[in-house]
Amino acid sequence: MKKVMLRFREVTWKDFIVVVSLFLILECLSIVVMRFGHQFVEGLNSSSEVLLGSLIQLLAYMTTIFIFYFLHMNDFYTKFNTGVEVIKQNKAWLVGIFIIMFVASYLYNFVVQYLPGGWGFSETQNEMQLQILFKNPQFLPFSFLLIVIAAPLVEEIIFRHLMIGELGKVFNFKVMGVISAILFSFMHVSSAASPFEFGSYFILAVALVYAYVKTKNKLIVSFSLHMLNNLVSFIITVLMMYQ
Repeated sequence: MKKVMLRFREVTWKDFIVVVSLFLILECLSIVVMRFGHQFVEGLNSSSEVLLGSLIQLLAYMTTIFIFYFLHMNDFYTKFNTGVEVIKQNKAWLVGIFIIMFVASYLYNFVVQYLPGGWGFSETQNEMQLQILFKNPQFLPFSFLLIVIAAPLVEEIIFRHLMIGELGKVFNFKVMGVISAILFSFMHVSSAASPFEFGSYFILAVALVYAYVKTKNKLIVSFSLHMLNNLVSFIITVLMMYQ
């Protein structure tokens, strides 16, 4: 019992403020929009609603990132510089993980297209929703900030730093790594049309968890890998849509 209590004391509980903050910010922004802009919102088509929702999400994410920075203001740059050094020392290894992850994801998505009985898919429902953002050229800067920077960082803070780095101190890092990968994948397939969409995100999640744990819980490492994945996907999508 004493050991368990000591482990609980080791957890940086203040960091969980970001989860509460993110939820409250999203709720408050949604309430403000619905209360003061309901006439405007009701006149929007589905595409415009997605764009508005994405702007709200971006604002909430950026605020959450600022709160996390504020909580770690005293040691932020020290940890940041340490993480950068780890990336420099392991850049070839990280590139290798990215290539393996990217190829595995491509092969998986290629195979599932041909599944019978309506199980197959060429794009996940999450990707289809994101396509709306890319169809508006003037919205691309906001899409870039959301998809390539803000979303990966917030997701890494929650699913890697908090779930593995902090809760792992109590419940075991490997166990929390598995739970982190599963919950991360489920979050991205909440509106999935096929259960096999889970695999597309689970491949990414496994790579991110592995990189995070292998580098002794360096947040910047998993964030860099996540950001690189989204950046490549962002560039490919833009090139395909505007070629």
